[in-house]
Amino acid sequence: MEYLSRLLTDLKNNKHFHFHPKCKKLGITHLSFTDDQLLFARGDNQSVAMLKQCLDQFSTSSGLKANLNKSSVYFGRVDKAEQELILQQLGYVKGELPFRYLGVSLTTKR
Repeated sequence: MEYLSRLLTDLKNNKHFHFHPKCKKLGITHLSFTDDQLLFARGDNQSVAMLKQCLDQFSTSSGLKANLNKSSVYFGRVDKAEQELILQQLGYVKGELPFRYLGVSLTTKR
């Protein structure tokens, strides 16, 4: 998991990667909790492709893969056409905001 964390952290140095607007100031690309990963990027196809590339590289190296039945993508202010492209690219289902994680309500409002 440390390897995945390093791959995701390295995205900070890539000029083609765009942070989620609320994460740019702190340089956050991901948060890890036990067996969960929260990944953050601006909702554009290029940035999401870069996240997926990190996941694929990690999967190839470790043999571990994301469980598609337990993985979701959450959007805030991303147009429908871009959402569809991202969902097709990742193969995950679209989650609905707000949702609760570890007892905390997560939303794009705060």
